[in-house]
Amino acid sequence: MRHPEGVLTPGHDEKDAQDEPELWRLVERRTVYQGRFVQLYQDVLEGPAAPEFYEHVRVADGVRVVALDAERQVVLVEDQFYLQGRRMLHLPGGGTEAGEDPALTAARELAEETGWRAAAWRSLGSIHPLPTSSVARTHLFLATGLTPGPVHRDEAEQLMTVRKAPLTEAVALVRSGVITEAGSVTALLLAAQLST
Repeated sequence: MRHPEGVLTPGHDEKDAQDEPELWRLVERRTVYQGRFVQLYQDVLEGPAAPEFYEHVRVADGVRVVALDAERQVVLVEDQFYLQGRRMLHLPGGGTEAGEDPALTAARELAEETGWRAAAWRSLGSIHPLPTSSVARTHLFLATGLTPGPVHRDEAEQLMTVRKAPLTEAVALVRSGVITEAGSVTALLLAAQLST
């Protein structure tokens, strides 16, 4: 099924819907590990070309915020990332609490990590950063009308630093490979596209 302009529509390829293969079916789900923030599962599946086992993780959805001031400067944070073994520059954000509206998470994380509060919020959509490993999404927001306030970081964020950069410079840092975190990359490119 094709879009009139020849672009594939989401969830479809060139085959008609009746030709699409049957989806895999869950037979059994085994909990391999249950942690505070991560759960690891092993699914037994059946269906055409289904693997014997499919391992995946459950983590909370996340948020990233493009906080843009009146001079079109974007708020960036830098923090230590253990698995990457280095400090990384990225947008403010974090994980949602159970049942929490991502917009509320975004406002909380922006304030806690940077001290900035925003008067206006706009959704930039959401992404699946690791679709073969997790159903978790990262929700992306544009925040404007910034006012300063106190910072309330978690204990693990005490070495976090905050800086501002022009949106064009932040996009250049994406293109040069300095900013690589998936939600930050996507949100910055979407925000820049809105302003063109």
